[in-house]
Amino acid sequence: MKKIFLLIFLCIFTLGFSQKKKKAKSKAVVEKETLIIYTEQDAESTKEARVIAGFLKQNPNHAKTDYFKRKLIEIIMADNSPEAKPTIKPISKEKIEKIVKNNELNSAKTIAVNSTPATIEKKVNYASVSNTNNTSSKKSEPSEESKRTAAMLTHIFSNDDNLKEAYINIKNRSSCNLIVKISGKKYYNLSVPAKGQNFILIDKGEYVLTTMVCDAKYSSLKRINKDIELELNVSE
Repeated sequence: MKKIFLLIFLCIFTLGFSQKKKKAKSKAVVEKETLIIYTEQDAESTKEARVIAGFLKQNPNHAKTDYFKRKLIEIIMADNSPEAKPTIKPISKEKIEKIVKNNELNSAKTIAVNSTPATIEKKVNYASVSNTNNTSSKKSEPSEESKRTAAMLTHIFSNDDNLKEAYINIKNRSSCNLIVKISGKKYYNLSVPAKGQNFILIDKGEYVLTTMVCDAKYSSLKRINKDIELELNVSE
């Protein structure tokens, strides 16, 4: 009799374990791909120059355009901002006000932030001008993050329809950190924190995106010819 009960117990335990294992394996990555659209709420709540710049580009005639221009400049010129570190001399409040009044952020002009007056070119470029003195210290050189942000702002404000680059913004909705591998004619790695996001500027083309979202494998073939946003999460 005991053997019968033991056999029944083992069958129930094995069945339950098998179902649990199947349930664990059934988790899959949920992907949502959208065009990048910035809202007024995004621009209000963010501390990222990229988001405010994107909103200004998409909404040039918005009622709060001047306010967001000032906010963008303040973020770029903040003492703790990567974009401000390589500058030779902080931009003055008077120069900031002049930039805003002249509506330079939405025109095809270059704002060069250094000790000399701002110069004007055909393309928008927020990259800090490097020191022309060859004996300048390494501390005055732009950081990689500064170069990345400058390239992004230049890309966003460009009016050239034939740009060779596009950018991907990846939002990680899962509770696990991600390293997204982007493989194609060039190779990129993008780290995305749990419940966070990150972006990367890449050459346009066809790529395979792969990563592990917690325990679920993600792989997707994408033809990237425009700026896109991807949300990644695991199904419950």
